Parts: sequence; structure tokens; C-alpha cells
Amino acid sequence: MIKHTEGYATAADGEMIWYETAGSGPDLILSHGLGGNAATWYQQVPYFAQRYRVITWDQRGFGRSGNLQKNHGPASAVKDLIMLMDTLEVEKADLVGQSMGGWVTLGTAIAVPDRVRSIVLACTTAGIPVKFSASDTPIAPSTSMKRGLGEHPAIGGRLQSLDLARAYLYQALGSFGHRPPDDEFFRILQEFTFKTDALKSFRGRALLIAGELDVLMTPERIRSAARYLSAPTVVEMSDRGHSPYFEDPQPWNDLVAKFLKNELRLTKDDAADV
Repeated sequence: MIKHTEGYATAADGEMIWYETAGSGPDLILSHGLGGNAATWYQQVPYFAQRYRVITWDQRGFGRSGNLQKNHGPASAVKDLIMLMDTLEVEKADLVGQSMGGWVTLGTAIAVPDRVRSIVLACTTAGIPVKFSASDTPIAPSTSMKRGLGEHPAIGGRLQSLDLARAYLYQALGSFGHRPPDDEFFRILQEFTFKTDALKSFRGRALLIAGELDVLMTPERIRSAARYLSAPTVVEMSDRGHSPYFEDPQPWNDLVAKFLKNELRLTKDDAADV
């Protein structure tokens, strides 16, 4: 039987932050993206809980966490995650962040580098000051348009055609909680970047995952972001969009597992197709 707990921890400003743990072993913390909440990791938790204590959590306004203070965004998310690490007595952890979750993952690695073994930045520039040209596809898609069944910019059209039920599940999960509007959060993320000097404070290994078909965080953007980190490895997943962890979990899980076990044999300048 895999050990499982869940509960709430209280942030410094009184906000209630929901968390879950599964398994035992080295600590592995998964931070979700803008399109969902901790439940979107349902294909990762059982896999990694066989070797790690997997910690998932809902950021402010998402899923089961509160947002009464309206103090959402990367700055408060980093403080919340460090608070959860203290609450759960995490001495050192590997951190994984998907899309928006990359901001809190990298921010925590910068804030408490001695408590972070490695980071995985999945389909995210994570607040690294990557420049964009006027011809680039905008990071923020319009959220004013009505979406058909299973449509969501974070999963693109591939999963819809292959598994409409799972595409609908992703769409439904994103509606839970009292989340801020997408447009507002996109603006916050675009305006929040880390100083280049701060990025140098984390000297650990970093895996950056890109999706070949990702129009939100393109492979080119991911590779540009990797140059700011000390020990990056970039892997591009072919024929995948913005959320390979959700649309095709097995190769994504295996890739991350190899990285965590230090078995991913790539040099820092490599970009491999999976």
C-alpha cells in the first residue's frame, strides 16, 4: 500500500493552501500549470510515488486552495511552497513545474538553493527573461472565445482527436476553484521575470522539456531560457504540444525519472527528440 495524506497549511497571510503527499522516499514536488490544479498530475503521482514522496499542491485560487487575499502570482506562490516544505519537513527536494508551475519551481530554487537538488521546467520559460519578437505567437491566447468540448490551449488539438474524454477531463479540471481570469494571470506571468544575477544562485541540474508543437512555449523559447541556467539539459518531445505530461504521460514520466536518477546522458548544449 502506498502511503497517502492530504490537508491544508496556513500561509503567513492566513490563506489556506491545500496539499497532498503520496509514497515515501526522497521528496519530489510537482507544481501545476494555469490550466489545472494538483489533480492534473493524476498520471504522475502513482508512477513516482513508488520511489519518492510525491508532494502536489493547489496554488492560490486553484482547486482546493483559497484566494481570499487576492494575493496570487509567482511571488506569493514561492513563499507558499517554502511554507509547505517547512510544514512537511522537507529538507531537500527535486522540483517539477509545468508551465505556470515553472515560475514557482525556479523561484523556490533561487530562494532556497540549498534545499533543492534539481529542477524540471516542463514547457515553461519559468520567469527567465527570454526576449520575444513581434512576429512570435503570443504566450497568452485569447480567453474570451467560447471553447468546444475538450478544447484548451494547453493541450492543443492532438489529444482531442486521440482521446476526447481525456481532453474533456483536462478542460473540466481547469474550471475547479476560484481561479483568477486567464488574461490577468498571463499578464502577471509575463511581467514577472527573475534578474539574471538571481538565476546564477541555483547551481543544480535543470531539465527543460519542450513540445515540438507547443505554440505557447515554443522549443525556441525553451532553448533560449536554458542558456541562463548553470547546468541545463533540453529535451524536445516530438509531435507533442504544451502538455506532454498529460497527453502522453508514459514517455514524459520515463524521461523525468531518468533525469532524477541522473541517467539522462545528454550534454548541456544538447537538444534531443523523444
